[in-house]
Amino acid sequence: MQTSARTTTRRWPVFLGMVLPLLLIGAVATANWAWDHGHGPVGRHDEPGTDAGKARDSIQNALEGAVGVITPRVAHSDGWYWVVRDPDHWDGEPRQTSTVYRMWSLQTRIDRSKYQLLADQLAQYWTAHGYTVGKFRNFVGANTDTFPTDERQISATSPDGVFVTLEMDTPGVSLQASMDGVHYAGTEVYGKDPSQPGHQLDDYSHQLTVVSPTADDPYWSHR
Repeated sequence: MQTSARTTTRRWPVFLGMVLPLLLIGAVATANWAWDHGHGPVGRHDEPGTDAGKARDSIQNALEGAVGVITPRVAHSDGWYWVVRDPDHWDGEPRQTSTVYRMWSLQTRIDRSKYQLLADQLAQYWTAHGYTVGKFRNFVGANTDTFPTDERQISATSPDGVFVTLEMDTPGVSLQASMDGVHYAGTEVYGKDPSQPGHQLDDYSHQLTVVSPTADDPYWSHR
């Protein structure tokens, strides 16, 4: 059966009416995906950021190295990762980078008379491993707008960009490591906090709170 030119002409509007909405939906979905994944007009000029898995491992290594060099050895509480995504661009495009944090608190009580010795041990280790080491900072007696602090700290930056701080204050001593400019990969790269298995990664802000020490050590805990 032959189809007349008039019948074919009548079918074109029907065909276009079916296809054009699908094409429009596809175009909108593609544009939204590009916007959300750093391919928008502003976001496409961003640096891709450090691979999240590499950042995770670098932070882990920095903390293990710092705690491992402390002599006599001390135990620590294993705070998990905390990811803070960088603020959106001025036009609302989400940035594809984040800052990743992790904090370990020493379980051993460190007497204030040993703070300088502890800082010296870490500074020597960091220097030997190519870190850029900052000065020992003593904030004792400084007013933090709420109460005088007893804080001392020393920081260093590893060759692969991990910023590590040894902070000595009440209620205890902690090591915090962080890396900026990490590609935002959600939570799956970092896994779940073994101490809080029911929590999502972005709920871990409490992990940046120093845990009070509970163990006494013959050397570190006494003058």
